Amino acid sequence: MPASSNIKTGGFRGLFLCLAFFVFGAVTSYAQDFTEDRDSLVRLVSAKAIKLTEIDGNPFRIVQGPARFLHNNTYLLCDSAAWDVNSNVIDAMGNVKIIQNDTYLESEFATYIADDNLVQFRGTVVKLYNKKGDQLKTQFLDYNTADSVATFYNGGAMRSAKGDIVEGLEGIYDAADRLFLFNDDVCMYSDSVFVSSDAAEYHSSVEIAMFSENTVAWKERDTLFSNNVEYNVQNKTLALKADNYIATKDQELWAGWIDYHRSSGNAELYDNVQVRDQAQSAIIMGDKGIYVQNPMLVYMTDNAVAGMYSEEKTGVDSLTNRPIYKRDTLFLGGDTLKMWQLPMYQIDSSEVSAARQRRELADLDPMVEIDRQNREWFAAYRRNKANEGKIPPPPNPAKKPQEENSPQQEHPETPSFEGHIQNPTFAGKPDKAALLKNRQTKDTLSVLSDSLSLADSLSLAQDSIPAVDSTAVTFMSVFHKVKLFRSDLRGVCDSLIYTTIDSIARFYRNPALWNEDKNQFTADSIQLSVRNNEIYKANLIEHAFIISQEDSIHFHQIKSTEMVAYFKDNDVYRFDAMGGVQALLFLREKDSSVTLMNQKECKLLTAKIADQTIERVRYIQDVKSDIHPTYGLPLEKKRLRDFKWRVDEMPKTRNELTDRKVKPSARGFMRKKHFPRFYHTKDFFPESFRQINELSKSITRKIREEDRAERERQQAKDLEKRRREDAESMESREEEERPREEIAEKEGPVMIYNRKEQSEAK
Repeated sequence: MPASSNIKTGGFRGLFLCLAFFVFGAVTSYAQDFTEDRDSLVRLVSAKAIKLTEIDGNPFRIVQGPARFLHNNTYLLCDSAAWDVNSNVIDAMGNVKIIQNDTYLESEFATYIADDNLVQFRGTVVKLYNKKGDQLKTQFLDYNTADSVATFYNGGAMRSAKGDIVEGLEGIYDAADRLFLFNDDVCMYSDSVFVSSDAAEYHSSVEIAMFSENTVAWKERDTLFSNNVEYNVQNKTLALKADNYIATKDQELWAGWIDYHRSSGNAELYDNVQVRDQAQSAIIMGDKGIYVQNPMLVYMTDNAVAGMYSEEKTGVDSLTNRPIYKRDTLFLGGDTLKMWQLPMYQIDSSEVSAARQRRELADLDPMVEIDRQNREWFAAYRRNKANEGKIPPPPNPAKKPQEENSPQQEHPETPSFEGHIQNPTFAGKPDKAALLKNRQTKDTLSVLSDSLSLADSLSLAQDSIPAVDSTAVTFMSVFHKVKLFRSDLRGVCDSLIYTTIDSIARFYRNPALWNEDKNQFTADSIQLSVRNNEIYKANLIEHAFIISQEDSIHFHQIKSTEMVAYFKDNDVYRFDAMGGVQALLFLREKDSSVTLMNQKECKLLTAKIADQTIERVRYIQDVKSDIHPTYGLPLEKKRLRDFKWRVDEMPKTRNELTDRKVKPSARGFMRKKHFPRFYHTKDFFPESFRQINELSKSITRKIREEDRAERERQQAKDLEKRRREDAESMESREEEERPREEIAEKEGPVMIYNRKEQSEAK
């Protein structure tokens, strides 16, 4: 007879005994600890009705709810259930819930395989949450009541109590540790930070997310990449631990370990650090550093090195007639290195004024001023010579009334010839400060004369507020044991300071520079002027000394108070010496043997160089000259006082500064990384998805606008650079085409040292 007939014949008594058994078991479960055998029993704690039936020959208990089951200290609640007695499987339907300690699961349907301690949740939405407020939603979830572990697949999303979102294709929740694991196409959003990764762990109790390989994070414009990331939500920091990279708007960062601060964008960098600054064409390397994003600051210690890369013109394309460039890098090393930016309005006005004055002085060409004054003198001299012996014309008899009463009429000025100069020889090097003062005075008078016409203008209201200059100014400083290396330029000093206000690198404390291993420049201090990432001029200030090696014994030497070396395509093509010039120059015969030494003294000297060889020298004022045969001449006679060939201090290779390889830009690679799309968040947390989507779109728009503006600025810079190159090329051609006679007439006597030109001159 079927089991259902037994229930009917037994009447109410049988049902009562059955319910009593389950209720008694549930009550005693609270009174004592159960062994594993007793705990393996599933108990029906409460239900409205229960009916025994048989389906396909298997006995089932049909439970009408609300029903409550207990197993493994876990409650299973549902509206109804079908309990397979033999397999000990419960199919729960309608408002299905699992409650275990502080873990809760909800769904429309669930199958509980009691012998395997496994609850299989299925439904439109399966929800897992804890007392803290973390919620995991999916459509497919298996929960093990013995070890309190949930496994989901076919996509799921978790929203933390604070609103952080993590999603993945599959994952696990360990209730004992409050640990969420996500695998495959993992995405996370937390307080404006977006993350994508292959896998992630979210520790809810401490609010720490850990990501595995191929992790990319976005914070507004910043993009981070790593193969091992720990994200502390509470401290708002991301620790990048393997193969780490960060790209900001103007910088790129690499390091073995990076601590990135989400709120500020600042970072601490450790182990094989490199920071590339796109705007300044610079890369900074070391083993320990600090990066501050706004305003930008990079502070590097432990093997600190900076690389300033530039493009050197190596030729001209025969088809397009455009210059051909080769990239070269200038390395600077020292104990500590710092590069930072400040807006112009935050810099002390006296510092700005001093920097601008340095630039104006550096941009002056003393020889141009000398030539101008000489031309004026020669023009006046020729006019005076033409008027010599002639009677000057009488003054104009027509006088204005006010001139008749003028006291100056009593002492009329003696007529003089225009441009008369008492001393026909230029008296020395020009006073740069006076030249600047004269120029500034003219500019001031011009401004004042213009402002008089606007004195009554309402636009010059006294309460008007001047515009704030927010131009970004870059500074760099290197301290202690400073070394400089480039393929054609080497140097040493104790400290170096650079700023883009004047674009001058200042070397202090016993500096020395070498050009092409052959020319040595020393002084109390040296200033390198940089234009368009190329060395433009070097000013040697106080006790300037240039030594050019001719052979192992003979060195061309020029010594003066101050010197200026001019660079073109990163090679010295001219230098000027000013004030108390002393020179020793050695002359070769046709057989290349050095036979004569020319000893010179003068007030000013300018020399032109080609292929690291002095071609012509011009001496100005108080010139003294002696020729000495070199044969038998003592070595001390071949040296000027304070001569010191310091080539042993010169860095021979860049490995003396660093053996690190400069990392190429990774921006192109990072652009291929797709932004998180949050497909599962869209399904399970639509409001959160809407907020995330709006924020991501606004960030994308902002980046596109910045990129477009940057492209326009770069195009304008490239256009200006081409115009400047064309102008310089034209000037160079004009200079080359000038006849030597014209040069000699305008520049005065020239001493020729090039053997080929010597023979031509003869």
